[in-house]
Amino acid sequence: MDELADHLHRVDALLARPAPGLARLPVATGGGLDAALRRLVEALRPRWGSSRTLATGGFVDPTLDEGRGLPLVSAFPGGVVDLCGWAVGGRWVGCGIVRPDGGSGEPQLLVLTAPRADPAELALPADYFEEDDRAEGSGARWVRRLAAVTGRPRSRQWSVDWPSAEAGLGTALPADYRHLVEHFGPGTFAGFLDIFLPGPQPGSDDPSCLVRNARTLAELAAAHPDIAAVYHPYRLHPAPGGLLQWAGSAQADQFYWLTEGPDPDRWPVIARNEDGDHEARFDGSTAEFVHRLLTDHRHPFSIAELLDHRDFEPYEPHSSCEDE
Repeated sequence: MDELADHLHRVDALLARPAPGLARLPVATGGGLDAALRRLVEALRPRWGSSRTLATGGFVDPTLDEGRGLPLVSAFPGGVVDLCGWAVGGRWVGCGIVRPDGGSGEPQLLVLTAPRADPAELALPADYFEEDDRAEGSGARWVRRLAAVTGRPRSRQWSVDWPSAEAGLGTALPADYRHLVEHFGPGTFAGFLDIFLPGPQPGSDDPSCLVRNARTLAELAAAHPDIAAVYHPYRLHPAPGGLLQWAGSAQADQFYWLTEGPDPDRWPVIARNEDGDHEARFDGSTAEFVHRLLTDHRHPFSIAELLDHRDFEPYEPHSSCEDE
């Protein structure tokens, strides 16, 4: 087994342990520790993407916090030479050159893991967990978390005729989405994301009316094969398992449910950019998707790192959709 293969084997062995830990990676080939570290980082890139530089030349990034890799650096106070890390699920994974024993030991190439707090939890206000949300459904919990991070009241704000909306679509809608609409009503999250409601936005030709938008897209795709091809390999609702758009962004990104299966609460989210050449699937609820988009920089289509604060700007009330 060559040196890089040995290093990757040791990384895998470390990741197989549920508890945090570290492993020393012996280096014998030419180029020394620096070259071995570069080879390892490049070999891990296809797994987890580009790493975050946590320390270089003995200088630790001063912006590090719990959500940016600090738990990895904290394992070696004063002894980090070069260190990079990845957010991998519920833990941090790092590799680098460190000096053990508080910085007095010989430099070594190490791989280590550390617990990673959920970025969506870190974004919540300090008093959030004083309230017990275990009795609420998952959808209601994520809506309440969105209310907390955007500073919105936690009571229901908006009334919707759901039977009419669902009859117009020919399908039930996710309970989580209904919670989201009833709580927030018309408006925009961080000036970026607009949730499609069963009624038109004020001052517009209702481009974000959920019911009418679904009909318009389906009619266009049926009449124009080139438009239908944009959504390949999917079809559009009301085709079985078709895409049903529930939100759009200021950058013309589109967010859909993949209406596969009879239970709307299990529909995944499909996020696509305007050209359809960048796409991500999210197997979670609608409100969780929005919350993580605002708070978790590893989340698909995230804007977390662009935000100084997360807010929700309401629009003026509008009337419900009516057939023309």
